[in-house]
Order: sequence, then C-alpha cells, then structure tokens
Amino acid sequence: MFNLKRLLREPLLHFLLIGAGLFLLYEVSQEQIPDAPDRIVISPGQLQQLQAQFKRTWMREPGQQELDKMIKGYVRDEVYYREALALGLDRNDPQVRQRMRLKLEFLLEDLTAEEPPSDAILNTFLQQHPDRFFIQPQVSFQQLYLNPDKRADFDADAKRILKQLQQGADIATLGDATMLPYELTQASQNKIRQSFGEAFAADVVKLPVGDWSGPVYSQLGVHLVRVSEHQAGYLPELAQVRDQVERDYLAQRRQQLKDMAYEKLLEGYEVVIQEAVDQETVNQEDATKKDAGANVSDETVAATQAVEVAQK
Repeated sequence: MFNLKRLLREPLLHFLLIGAGLFLLYEVSQEQIPDAPDRIVISPGQLQQLQAQFKRTWMREPGQQELDKMIKGYVRDEVYYREALALGLDRNDPQVRQRMRLKLEFLLEDLTAEEPPSDAILNTFLQQHPDRFFIQPQVSFQQLYLNPDKRADFDADAKRILKQLQQGADIATLGDATMLPYELTQASQNKIRQSFGEAFAADVVKLPVGDWSGPVYSQLGVHLVRVSEHQAGYLPELAQVRDQVERDYLAQRRQQLKDMAYEKLLEGYEVVIQEAVDQETVNQEDATKKDAGANVSDETVAATQAVEVAQK
C-alpha cells in the first residue's frame, strides 16, 4: 500500500526537493534581474514589498512622495549593488561569503522542513538523549557559614558548633557573616553550584534529611548544613517535557538534513588542497641553478679563449 508519510521521510525525496527549489530560485532570480545591465525594472511585487515595509514601520500606507522616496532608495541600492558586482567587490570577501552561505542554509532548511513528529518518535528521541532532559536532584537546606580567615582552627570550631546545633542551639548566635543565601528551597544542583561551587553541590545532595551535618567544604570556606527535603533526579515522561523534546528533535533533524544536502552538493565539486611552498627550499634551488649557470658560463669563456689562441 502506498505510504505517503514514509515517502515524505525519504532523504532522496528531500534531495529532489532541494534541487527543484534551487532550480526555481534560479529561474525566479533570472526573471527579476533583466539581461541588460543598464536596465532597472521595478515590478509590482517589489512596489508592494516597499509599501509593506513602510506600513510595518509607520502603521499606515505611504503617500506618493514617500513611495517615490523609497523607490529612489531602492534604485540607488540596485545601482551600487550592480557596480560593486562589476568591480568584483563580492569576491574574496569573507563577510559576503558568510552571508551567502547563511542564505543558502536558510533555503535548505525551508526545503527540508518535515511534518510534526509523532509521540513515538519523540519518546524514542527522549530515551536516546536522557542527559538533555534529566531533571536534576533538588534539595532544600539551611547552611551556617564559617569563615576560615577569622578562625585559627576552623575544623575544630566546625565540630564544636555542629554539636551545639544538634543540641538545639540558636543558629542566629553562631557562624560568620556572609553574602551567601542562608536557605535554599528545592534548589537544583545547577543553582547550588552557582552559589557554592562544584564540590559543595556534589556533597550536599548526599547529606541525610533532618539533622545538622558537616562540615561541608566549598571554595569560600566551611559550612554546616541541615537538609529538610531531598528529591531524587529522574528522567521525566514525554508529556512533561514534550515541547523541549520536540524543539531539540527538530533542530537536530534539520541539521542532519542540511548536512546530507551539503554532502550531496559537495559531490559536484573537486576539492584540491595544495601543499605550501617551502621558501627556504625554493631559495636553495635558485642558488643551485645560479651556481650551475655560473659554472657553465666560466667553461664557455675558457673554451672560447682556447679557440682564439689556437687560431692565432
């Protein structure tokens, strides 16, 4: 049975569409730019584009004088553009090359657009890339900071203060001043990492829930921590992250199709990478040739002199 959906997913069809699209684009561009280099034609479609641009900017239709001004601006752009092409200013310009590449990539992206993916496809993509969508562990905790610059033996102080906290001491009467947050609620490892650093974020998710623990070290000093809630990380169901999965899938698929299209276009080219010339070797070869030429000249002069002596 003929399967239209399967046909639409065939890469060969995409290549045919790309070829047809490029052909149509070429034909359209040839119709828009006349053969005569000294003739500039402003079509009704271009007039409509100018009017639409004006309306988007000023929220009204342009008057005749305003339209005439836009037409003169368009003509000026076209004259400069053609004269620049005639002078070859588009060649060997990295910015022009990059701009043309981007335009072609946008064209290929439009031509390779696919129908929305099914839940089955997205779920497979989710399972194949769990790291992209994994919900990190979340921790709610309080922390008491001890500044190592203000304590001669902060390890001993940490053990002593930890015991006081476990016995019910008031946290407000202990610890040192800091700009770090005293409490975080349902914070992911990324959020914890931003405030306390990598080591602290990795250790705090391992602490038990309920009582004060520590010491826990960070790049700023020593912390005593009480975890009140700990939610384990997990890979969510598709329904929870469907929009994100679809965006990532379509982005990856578009890139794959563009890469396939590029490989197909590349088949029409021969790429030659020339070896760099070793200037020192060239200089040595030139010197050898000069020496050889000098020796030949000396031998020729000697032979000529010998002939002249014999004749005399």
